[in-house]
Parts: sequence; C-alpha cells; structure tokens
Amino acid sequence: MSFLNPRLPGINTDDVTTDITEAPHRVVGLTQAGSAQVIATVDVQAGEDDWNVPAGEEHPRPVVLVHGTFGNRGYTWNTATPLLRRHGHRVFRLDYGQHGNPVIFGLGDIKHSARQLADFVDEVLRRTGAQQVDLVGFSQGGMMPRYFLNALGGGPKVRNFVGIAPSNHGVTAQGLMNLARQIPGAVELLEQGAVGEVVPAWPQLQHDHPFQRELAELGETTEGVRHTVIATRYDDVVTPYTSCALEEAEGRYVKNIVLQDIDPDDRTPHVSMPYNPTVLRVVLEALAG
Repeated sequence: MSFLNPRLPGINTDDVTTDITEAPHRVVGLTQAGSAQVIATVDVQAGEDDWNVPAGEEHPRPVVLVHGTFGNRGYTWNTATPLLRRHGHRVFRLDYGQHGNPVIFGLGDIKHSARQLADFVDEVLRRTGAQQVDLVGFSQGGMMPRYFLNALGGGPKVRNFVGIAPSNHGVTAQGLMNLARQIPGAVELLEQGAVGEVVPAWPQLQHDHPFQRELAELGETTEGVRHTVIATRYDDVVTPYTSCALEEAEGRYVKNIVLQDIDPDDRTPHVSMPYNPTVLRVVLEALAG
C-alpha cells in the first residue's frame, strides 16, 4: 500500500463494514488523543516525574511508562499517571525514538529506542535506590521493551511488564496508517517525505521485517518477569488483535487478557486503550503482583 494512496473507509478498504461501524469509536479515540495532547502541553506539573517521592512500603518498585509510535510521555499517559499516583505508585516516563520531530516520538530505530529505555531504567534505579522497576507499555511501547529484556540484559531489572495493545508480532502498513490518522500531527509528519526516512521504525514495526524475526528468536517472554497483555477485539492497528498475545511457556508467568472478556460491550479501539478505565484497573491489578 502506498502512503500517497491510503485506503479510505467505505471506499477501498478490505473490510468496509468494519470501518463504517467502528468509525464512531475511532473518532472517540482521535478526540481523546487530541485532548490529552492539549492537557499535557498546559499542565506542566503533571509532566514532572516522581524523582523526589520516597518509596512506599506497599509499592516499592518505580513504574516506568513507555509510550507507543507517534506518542510522547505526556499525552499518552495523562490518564494513567494520576491514577497510578493515587494508588501509591511512583511514575517515571521517557520520550524515546526521537527522529526530527520535537513533539511526536517513537519514530526512530527500535533497537536504539530499546537502548534509550535501558539507560532510563538504569537512571531510575540509581536515583531511587530501587532494585527493580515495573514496566507498562502501550503499542510499540508494549513490544520494544522485549528487546531491552532479552537482548540488552534488562530481565533482572524488571518485575512486572504490562503491555497495553502491544504490537508483539508486528503490524501491517494499513494498521500503521490507521494509527497515524488518529494521532494529531502524525499524518502531516509522514507527508514530509519517504516514510522510512521520516519514521525509521515504520518498516521495523511491520510483521514481516527482519527485526520482528530477530525479536521472536530472542524469546516471547523473559525468565523472572511477570508478563501481562491487555488486548481489544476492536484493535484497528494491531491486527488481528490475537497477535498481541504472548506464548505461554512452562516456568514463565504470562497472562493474556482481552478487554471484551471483562466487558463485552466495550468497543474501545487501539488508540483509546491507555485511557480506558477497565484497562487501567487491570494494570493496577497486574502491578500488585
């Protein structure tokens, strides 16, 4: 599929019915992402991490939040951050994968992004004195840390890893376009030039790229890490939604959850997942492990 000739809902898509019926829910996602960007821009205090907050006995591990493609540390987590804090967690967020754009991240080479995450986790451990962190990642941020865990020695540093609609087995070009249409500024970014040059992560995110094969060969899960995956049947980016799931293995903690198994009437699409109250409740439950 050429970016200059994207598939249009109801005109030249593979699944016209789904695109039409899910359009209202995708509009909600677009509105949420746009509103979150505005709030993150004006609420400076909310953008500060908890470097000076002492650890509580109930939640000694810092929580590192990892945004997705076209995301950033502010708007992606503007609902999750205050909720986690109200429940006694210390929150730390990084912007990774910068590539030319000062506002939208998750664009750069994924291996380099994983090294940025590794450096950030080391800084959090050093400055807080904690022995381990918990990771919560959305979309690419729910997949990329697996490279940190399995290729960069991050496993012993992490207790819980929660993936929200993670692209664990890659996505399609159409899925990435669906994501770009719902993130303010993303389509304009892609229009600046050849997609692979503007967004080096773009080809690596696709299911048939060598990076995805390398990631699979490293292993789906990591010894000693508790893995939780939260997917939605109405995911329009990671398709099929079942590809979010991680393979269960003896001796590994893996819990694959589908949002609609908890609330059958919930039609939340991909981009809305970090703001969904049921999803965030599951995150809190996973972090309690």
